[in-house]
Amino acid sequence: MDPFQLRLRFISTLHRLNASLPTIQKSLSFLVDHPSLHAQLWDCILDEFRSGSISRRINLLFLVDAIFTDDTLSSSIRSLFRPYLERDVYLLFDLAVPEGRWDALLNVPAVTKMLGAWKTRLVLEASVIEDLETMLSVRKTALYTLSPGQRASTLLHPTDMQRRIEEDRERHKRLRERSWILPPTAFSHQSLFGTRPEQLDPTYLTRKQPASPREQREDTDGDRVWSTQDLDFSQMWDETSDFNDDDVEGIVEDEKTGWLHQPPPPPASAPAPASAAQPVFAQPPPAQPPRAPASMRNAQRA
Repeated sequence: MDPFQLRLRFISTLHRLNASLPTIQKSLSFLVDHPSLHAQLWDCILDEFRSGSISRRINLLFLVDAIFTDDTLSSSIRSLFRPYLERDVYLLFDLAVPEGRWDALLNVPAVTKMLGAWKTRLVLEASVIEDLETMLSVRKTALYTLSPGQRASTLLHPTDMQRRIEEDRERHKRLRERSWILPPTAFSHQSLFGTRPEQLDPTYLTRKQPASPREQREDTDGDRVWSTQDLDFSQMWDETSDFNDDDVEGIVEDEKTGWLHQPPPPPASAPAPASAAQPVFAQPPPAQPPRAPASMRNAQRA
């Protein structure tokens, strides 16, 4: 088929895209069936981003999210679109939550949850995710400062609002299902199943999550196997701050509470001397239980 006709068919598929999973899967299958036209297909997504409404943009952003988080797609498809995502990620989020539009606040919760999922799955570098979170926070604060007139000019139509409620319910359900799935790291698999994935296959995560660009640059020889321990260590290394004065103070406080700095225990006390013998008094005999029932005893007393 001619590339121009394929472009028209893909645009028609994007026009029918909504929050439901079948429409997203249909768009993904189009990307998988035509990998040679990845540049043109990505341009179609960007064009629809620029010309679409607020609700349409969030649907397209979830399509981009599915490209990099859907487990049914192969790593080769993701590698084709990863350079485009790294190049246009700020543009995509700027269009998803544009400034000066009150209805853009509708996309903020979904975009925030999407960034959290990307951070867990290592879709982008941690610094890029932090920049996007900062941009989203600043944009949200600026939207709340809009005047009442600006807010009223960008409100959704009641019909569009009803459709948006249904789509948000569908997206929230999918995001909740995704949050229940732990990332395939060594810690999560060991705590859940008792067996680390690298015990079965050392390159388990290599097929799922490639190493970050910084890690690939450090691998000058190109022969390092990126196992689950490497990815876990890299993530913890990026999230841990540098060694500073607070760490030194914490070490000093821990040393003070250690057993080496504790005072020695007091010596064992000598046994108390035996006290003088106390006079023993005769104890009264214990009371014996009655040998007859109460009715007979009362009758005898009468």
